[in-house]
Amino acid sequence: MNYIRHQQTVFAMMDANANIKPIHISLYLALFRKWNQNKFENPIIINRQEIMKMSKISSPNTYTKVLKELERWNYIRYHPSFDPNSGSKVHLYKFDTGTCTLPVSNLISSYKHINYIHNIYSSGESSQNELKENNMKEKRKKAFQVPPIEHIQIYFEQKGHSKTEAEKFFNYYESIGWLVGGKTKMKDWKAAARNWMLNVEKFQKKEANPKSKQETIKDQVSQPFSGSGYNEPL
Repeated sequence: MNYIRHQQTVFAMMDANANIKPIHISLYLALFRKWNQNKFENPIIINRQEIMKMSKISSPNTYTKVLKELERWNYIRYHPSFDPNSGSKVHLYKFDTGTCTLPVSNLISSYKHINYIHNIYSSGESSQNELKENNMKEKRKKAFQVPPIEHIQIYFEQKGHSKTEAEKFFNYYESIGWLVGGKTKMKDWKAAARNWMLNVEKFQKKEANPKSKQETIKDQVSQPFSGSGYNEPL
């Protein structure tokens, strides 16, 4: 890697960033020294106490804050470790492939003419795109997927219901696009199946006692009433 060109570009970026403070530059240079020791191979394993000492930062909170800001501004990629026995990892982006060959003092006034955004932030943008793509994949994994009918049959059998009832459940929701209440996209088919089973059990109880309310009243009227003597001979 051409580290001189890399440093020229990084310093130009820092000069153009109004949010950069001396503490950011100090921490970046400490990381750069460790990167140099690692022959510019990524990632580098860092020890907080060592890097704080090298960058003259006394507060752990400040150290973490500045690290995250360097990551947000696309100078590094930070992978914190919460294991005291293994250090955190830092990936430093390479900025030696652009056309930034002018002195730093001239770069600030002319960066618009040297494809500044493309040459400096291409690596950072690539990592951001990769992160977005991973997030989209996670969302797709969490999105509802229609279960195979075999899975539904197994689940119904585990709950003491027949395969036929499982098929009724599948066919019903398949016909309405797997919507709950006809409006909301289903999120958990097992929860819907349990509700289905509860309704089946209620229906079976009604079938076990098939008399209607009118029939019950009719039976009560036709039965002799012994308490008042109306059905006894005069």
